[in-house]
Order: sequence, then structure tokens, then C-alpha cells
Amino acid sequence: MAKQQYAPKKEGKIVPIRMDATFYNNRALKYLDKLNFQKALRYFRKAIELEPNNPDYYCSMAGVLAELEKYDESNRILWHVLEEIDCKINECYFYLASNYANLLEFELAEQYVAKYLELAPDSLYTEEAEDLLDYIDFQLQSIPRERETGENQEVTLLHDRARRLLEEGRFSEASKILIKIHTEHPDFIAARNNLALCFYYMGRFEKAMDTILSVLEEEPHNIHALCNLAVFYSHLRDKEKLLDLLTLLKKIVPYHFDQSYKLATTLGILGEDEAAYFLFSKMIAQTGLGDVHLLHYGAVAAYNTGRFDEAESLWKKIERLDPDESIAAYYLTQVEQKRNGQSALPGASYHYQTPISDDILRIEAARELSEKCKKDPLIRASFLWALRFGDQDTKLQVIHAAEYLQDDEIEEALRQFLLNPVEDDHLKEAVILVLQKMGAAEPYRAVMEDREHLVQVNPHVHSLPVWHDKWQQVIDCLEHHMQDQYDLLEQQEARALWFDYLAQAYPNIPVIRKQETWAASLEYAVAQLHNRSVTKEEVASRYGVSAVSLTKNYRLLCEVCRSFTE
Repeated sequence: MAKQQYAPKKEGKIVPIRMDATFYNNRALKYLDKLNFQKALRYFRKAIELEPNNPDYYCSMAGVLAELEKYDESNRILWHVLEEIDCKINECYFYLASNYANLLEFELAEQYVAKYLELAPDSLYTEEAEDLLDYIDFQLQSIPRERETGENQEVTLLHDRARRLLEEGRFSEASKILIKIHTEHPDFIAARNNLALCFYYMGRFEKAMDTILSVLEEEPHNIHALCNLAVFYSHLRDKEKLLDLLTLLKKIVPYHFDQSYKLATTLGILGEDEAAYFLFSKMIAQTGLGDVHLLHYGAVAAYNTGRFDEAESLWKKIERLDPDESIAAYYLTQVEQKRNGQSALPGASYHYQTPISDDILRIEAARELSEKCKKDPLIRASFLWALRFGDQDTKLQVIHAAEYLQDDEIEEALRQFLLNPVEDDHLKEAVILVLQKMGAAEPYRAVMEDREHLVQVNPHVHSLPVWHDKWQQVIDCLEHHMQDQYDLLEQQEARALWFDYLAQAYPNIPVIRKQETWAASLEYAVAQLHNRSVTKEEVASRYGVSAVSLTKNYRLLCEVCRSFTE
């Protein structure tokens, strides 16, 4: 066999390609010219990763998302530009107006396009903006008129911002804006409606009910308020009032799209799937097939009423529109299992996500969970909802998962949970531990055992100029022996007593020869405080020390920490 001949390799220069943000932006623009929106979107995202403060890349990506009919996601990006990068990019208001028009929210679209024309009366999109305004006028069946400017316009746009925060689960932030609007503009009914929802999601049920009833006193037939009231009655388990109100709601024929949307989602959430299906079907026929959330609601209503072919058809459309999400695939599997007589969900959820027990709460990696919450505000909203309205097991899972969510909204929700007298004390003990691990500032106010406590886990540790290993060994020994005998509050009180003693006795702290003796003394002090029927001999025996040594240290604790032991 002839030998294989190899040509000698020549040395050549390797010219590196600099794949910077400009490179990816140019690639995205090329795919945009070819109307390949998915690839354009991918490269715009790469450009933004390399230059996260370039507003042009964000605006281009928002445009691609609008072409893909993902108007809500497009709006979130535009607001990010205005709020975080450059508030003077006026074109964002025109893009927002266009998106809201596509979402059939014409009154809001009118405000944004008017603001754009006010800020940039002679600019790149002026002619298109004027055409859009004419189209909006036609849709609103109104003649050109003097539009809101100045303070009224700013209030409308501020309310839209609060509404976005509410939809993202950032209830505390939203409530502050809505309270400000309500205080300064008490006739702004929409703000009051959303404020009632904020109070409800934050667990302030009486405040929510008072707010919504005040709206209905002024406007007895306000559909949004009636829908909110129905949800509140459901939470309060007032079946009689809820039934009467649902009977009324099912007779309403809404005139505006936003009213139909609110009514349909409310009826669906409250289990009136047949009535919800009727409304969702009309809205889908009216708006086309580009809104994945609306399609999902329609699919859920179809699934829950046994219309599996229609549900399958709608979820398949969602799968094409939103291929990065697994939601449609999950529910399509449920449809197939239903048809085959296999175990499947008895009812689908109107929330646009896979059920929390199957997805969110099973995530074990802290980093992955944190990243998912940053990318999808609905996950955070689901956490907050489950913390308030889930069963005991779900609440406990959510509390443990919250440790990995370094988020002010989550921390505030946990603090409010501690103050809710109807919540289980054992769950509150878990919350206190999670807050401590999160680094949340102490003390924590908590209603436990039917009275309010001020819980401070480490009250004096930071005031001590040194910290010795022997002191920590006392804590470790104490926790080891108390964890199965005492609740979390009593364990924390024992730790607090130890910190208090060290802080007050320092620097004249006795040499600690045996940590078990001090730990036993601390446990006995807490047992006495809570009137536990336990003797010194019993406690000393569990720690392997003498009752005489325990008594000696117990007296030292009582002498130094009189406020604790009195």
C-alpha cells in the first residue's frame, strides 16, 4: 500500500475576530432586515450583555419584541430605559403608545403619544405619532379634543407605573405610589381600585375591604371594584355574599375591552369557568392570536370546561409564540393525559406559569432560584401569593426558599407575616430564622403566643470588642440540647440572655472551663421564665454537670441580667 502523502503545514496568522457589542448589534440588524426576529432578538441580547447601559440596543430589542407581539415584555424594557438608563429618550413614549394601542388600551396609548408629541413636537416619529393619535381617536369613537397635559397627564402615567409594579408583584412599591395619587387626587377611582388590591396582596384585608367599599359608594356599578370585592368575599369565605355578587357579575355585558378582561379573569379565578370561557373566546376573536396571556386564559377556561381540543389548539399557539417557556408544553401534556385516562390536573391554573409545587418550590440551587426571580417577576408574585394563601406545607416551603431571594419585597412580606395573628407560630419561628440568614436588620416584631414580641437574636454581639471561641461553644452546646425540648422563641431567649450577660459583665467575665455548665444554667433560666415544671437536677443531668455548678452560674446570670430574670 502506498504511503499516504501529507503536505507540509504552513504557518499562518490567526486573525482574531473581536466579537464586541457592536458586532452582535450589526448581526442582529442583518437578521432584522431579513425579518428573522428570533435570531435578531438573540443577538440584541448578546449586545446588551456586553454593553448593559446602551439604550439603543434596548430600544431595538423592544421593537423586535413588539414585532413578535410580546407587547408587555417590550414595555418592560422601554420602562427600564426611561427609569434606569436615560429618562430623556423621548422615543420610548412613542413606542409605549404603539404597544398599548396594540394591546387595545387606547386611553393609555393616547396619554403616551400625547406626551411624546409634547416633549418632541418636531422629531423623527412626529408624523407617525400624529397618525397613531388619529387612529386612537377613531377607536375611541371621539373627535380630536384637547388632551390632558401637565399634572393630569403625569398622574395618569404615574398610575400606569404603579399598575406595572402591582403586576410584577412589587406590592409595597406600588402601594406607596397609589397612596400618593389617592391623597393628592381622591377622585382618581382607578388608583383606589388598585390600592385595594395592593392592600389585599400585602395581607391588609380590612384596609382592602374599606378601600373597595369606598369606591363602590361613589360608583356602585364599577366593574373593577365589583370584581375585586368578589375576590375579597372569596378570601373571607363569605359564601352568601359571594354567590349574590357572582350572579350579578355573570349578567354584566362589558363595553370596554379592559372591563371584559377584568371580569373574565375574576370569574375564572373564582371557578366560574363557563362564564369566563365565553368572555375569553370573544376577546381572542376580537384581538387576534398574539397575546400569550390571553390565549393561556382562554385555554385554561376551555380545559376546565372539558373543551380539550380547543385548549390544545390554544396552547399549541402559545408554544409557537413563546418557545422559550415550558408552560404550554406542560399543559399540553396534561391534555394528552386527560384524553388517555391517565392522572392529570383536575383544573388548570389561570396564572401563566407551571404550578408552583412542580416548578418553583423544587428548585434547589440558590443561584438558579435567585436568577429565575430576577428574570420573571411573576415567580416572585407567586411566592408572595403562596406565603399568604397557601396551605401550611406550601407556606413552609416558600419560607425556606425565601432565604435565597435577597429582595426587599420578600423581606417586607416575611416581616408582615410575623405580625399576622392568624398565622401558625411554628411557621413564624421558621420566618425568624430565614430573616436572620438573609441578614435582615433586627429586631423582628412578631405576634406569637397571642402577644407581641420584639425578637432580637443577637442583641449585643456587635457591641462586644472581642468574641472568644469558648463563648461560641456555650451557644453551640445550648442549641444542641434545647432544639428538641423548647420552641424557637425560647431558644432565642436563651441566646439573648447569654449575649446580654456577656455584654454587661465584660470585661469581668469568669473563665469558662466547661461550656455545659453555662449552657445548662441558661436553659434553666429560660425554663423558669416560662414557668416550666423542671428542676435544676433534671437540667444538670441532661448536660452532664452538677446541680451545684448550675446553681452557681444561674445566680451570676440573675445578678447581672436583672431585667431578664425579674
